[in-house]
Amino acid sequence: MNEIPRNIQEILNQSINKLDRPLNEVISELKKERDKEYSDFEYWFGLETSNPERYNEIDEIANQTGHSLQIQMREHIESALYVEDELLALLEMKIIYAFKHLEINIKKLIFHFFNELPNPKPKWHEMIDFLKKKNISVKELNGYTEANQLRLVNNSLKHSHQSVDKSLIEIEEFKNGSIQNFESLESFYERVVDSPSQFFCDLIEKVEKEVNDFNELKIKKIAEKATNRMNKETAEKLINEIKQKYK
Repeated sequence: MNEIPRNIQEILNQSINKLDRPLNEVISELKKERDKEYSDFEYWFGLETSNPERYNEIDEIANQTGHSLQIQMREHIESALYVEDELLALLEMKIIYAFKHLEINIKKLIFHFFNELPNPKPKWHEMIDFLKKKNISVKELNGYTEANQLRLVNNSLKHSHQSVDKSLIEIEEFKNGSIQNFESLESFYERVVDSPSQFFCDLIEKVEKEVNDFNELKIKKIAEKATNRMNKETAEKLINEIKQKYK
């Protein structure tokens, strides 16, 4: 689109994912916290292996104050695992929100251009079917494959209790691992993060072109629908009213 109309620009502005940036900051801080816990554990574990004499000396001093290096090492691991659970929860939120946000924007787009919806709360497949009936195939658009993968992962996170969901078998990040894994989810999201906006921008262009492209076939269908139950006199009045709009 060369010059973006104001109403389309408003749709684009509202389609920006507003959750990623603040969550990315929290995730970054939690990663630092996790890495420090693992680093502290590895320091004491390494000392126990490479210099057991020095390790025992420090452990004896710790015991005199009611502490233990073994307990401390275990606490580092427990803290790191807790942080990893937090990281996983935040990443799941990002993925679930990203797909829901895309659904909301497609719903808004459909209503804006067609002034109707498949139903008051349409789901992904219902909106895709609706667009298909309007001669708009979404599968050829940039970002569709990744957006659909986002849908599958979203569904799995919300509904599946299996370690590996069969619907994800074709997604490269989950072929050999569990969806309940921070690294796999993070790798997946980093790959698809820009795809919803690419897909949505292409969809806007596709819908706008279809709605505003009055070719002969479309004009014929409009005429047939508009005059289906009209007599000649009523049809002539309609023609005159239309002509008046262009004077």
